[in-house]
Amino acid sequence: MRQAATDEIICVTDWTPSAPGQLTTLAVSGERAEAAERVAAAALGGTAGLTSWLELPADTRRRLVGACRSVPTLGMHCVRGDVRQAAADDTAEQFLSRLPGRTEGHRTRFVTDASFPGLRELVRLTALVCRETYDRTDVPEDEDLLEIYETYSVGSLSGHH
Repeated sequence: MRQAATDEIICVTDWTPSAPGQLTTLAVSGERAEAAERVAAAALGGTAGLTSWLELPADTRRRLVGACRSVPTLGMHCVRGDVRQAAADDTAEQFLSRLPGRTEGHRTRFVTDASFPGLRELVRLTALVCRETYDRTDVPEDEDLLEIYETYSVGSLSGHH
């Protein structure tokens, strides 16, 4: 795992190009990145092959949500749009500037390499949950992975073509 500076906000992303394209970003503070990685890796071991969140048994979803609640994230943002750059710009503009604990001295680093495999798996599963539950209101809180985030938003790009 690559080291994170304490004045960084680490953004781990999942880009799903299927229509409409979806960019899901999980943010952690640099000072808590190692702890976040450890907790996420321990919580999500063995989930790499999952292709559906809602097809998992309810008790498995509850177990995973419970295990992930202690991952120290700053927040999550999921946006759908046709253009990846527009989605990335929207993430930076609309979400990251409002993250709790961010100061003028913080720098944002989007992680594009293979570092933080536990957080990568968490953002991949979160992206899956966002796709499967986008229009649903019947997912119980203890089975909804989005509920692990203190701050999160899910939506679509508006005004981008």
